[in-house]
Amino acid sequence: MAAEKDRIILLDALRGLGVLGILLCNAPGFAFPMTLSDSVRAWPFGTGPETMSVWLVTQWLFQRKFVTLFSMLFGVSMFLVGGEKGPEGKGRVLYRRLGWLLVFGIVHGFAIWWGDVLLSYALAGFAVAQARSWPARKLLSWGIGLWAAFSLLTIGGLSALAFSTPADLAAETARETAQGAAAIAAYRGDFMQSLTINVRDRLENLPYEPIIFLLTTALMMIGLGAYKKGVFTGQVSGRTYGVLIAVGLLALAVVGWPYFAFVTGGMQERDLRLAEGLQMITAPPTTLAYVGLMVLAARSAGFWKKIPAVLAPVGQMAFTNYIAQSLVMTAIFYGGRGPGLFARLDRPALALIVVALWIAQVLWSRWWLERFSLGPLEWVWRRLYRGPTPLRR
Repeated sequence: MAAEKDRIILLDALRGLGVLGILLCNAPGFAFPMTLSDSVRAWPFGTGPETMSVWLVTQWLFQRKFVTLFSMLFGVSMFLVGGEKGPEGKGRVLYRRLGWLLVFGIVHGFAIWWGDVLLSYALAGFAVAQARSWPARKLLSWGIGLWAAFSLLTIGGLSALAFSTPADLAAETARETAQGAAAIAAYRGDFMQSLTINVRDRLENLPYEPIIFLLTTALMMIGLGAYKKGVFTGQVSGRTYGVLIAVGLLALAVVGWPYFAFVTGGMQERDLRLAEGLQMITAPPTTLAYVGLMVLAARSAGFWKKIPAVLAPVGQMAFTNYIAQSLVMTAIFYGGRGPGLFARLDRPALALIVVALWIAQVLWSRWWLERFSLGPLEWVWRRLYRGPTPLRR
């Protein structure tokens, strides 16, 4: 029983790590228009050392790693939930669960924040549900194959951009700045104006959904395969985790080299595109290195063992915490909802808000789960796909 409890805590701790890490990557998307949130040259606050330091840390250590982790863990849930028996037979619970997640994703993307991932998870979940009985080797082969194929295609597209001329870059920066200025005015408007442009941005993202669907499916398969191998439950040897950590940290060093070259070498476009391509293809091994470090922390004594225990409540309420992040951040930045700070804060200030929200969610999650068995949205979701569910402990 103790071993089973430790495995559950480890999975929840990894979910908590994923949902908190995602927030730092998403923060510019809450505070700036799409055209500016991912841009370096068109960033309204310039490229000073403090701004670029936060950008570098985010891109190098966080970007793609934590959404990869969260996607892998959602793949694990395809197996854990898919084995339950509902009133209509095995597997029906899972499909109802995904169906309601689809609804949540539509509402979240259009009514709260355009950067929703729940819709992608639901759609990919329907595909991975068909493969949840596959052996680990087959899941890993298909998942890695899909990921590698799309990573290479992405690198091919980025390599073409790497040779952009200074005139091309100047024109692109001017276009992003002009589009961003118009979007900023709308997001700073009243509630309906900010809601309307959020809907527009969500619609502009929908054509990319097939690509996101395939990439998310690949990550879910890798995650489920790794789970069946025992990687996510701490059941493989310390030597195996050591190999995963070594490979992942090596990949992280490889990605870091062009990022540092970009920041310190005059922001050459080829360095940025190389970094983005390497980041894409190395995200899974780097993520598994983070998993290995969490497992070693769980196996240790003293301070390090407390890290999974602190993060586990956040992960147990990952759905609630993810939506809460969107509600809090849009309340801070979107017009007609709060202080209206859209496009008014630089990256260091955004990072401070993220850290404050991390602390709040760690404390809030622990407080809530001391009194209730599920997070509030987890409880609503489970009632919808399984029926009456007790909330209080």
